[in-house]
Amino acid sequence: MRFAIDTLDEAGNSRIYIGVPLGRSGDKLRVQLRNGEAELEIDRITDWFQIDQATSEERGELFY
Repeated sequence: MRFAIDTLDEAGNSRIYIGVPLGRSGDKLRVQLRNGEAELEIDRITDWFQIDQATSEERGELFY
């Protein structure tokens, strides 16, 4: 299940990543993107929302 994750970069610009959360590692969230993986600093995440319907019709979990 994919999420759109809105973050702020070092310059204060909004960046949106779309991917599947893989888990947390310390203060970072690992996300599977279309062309690889990214580690996003959790304290820079400003918003997120689920963009795929869960197969069991339950809400997805962004943070494991």
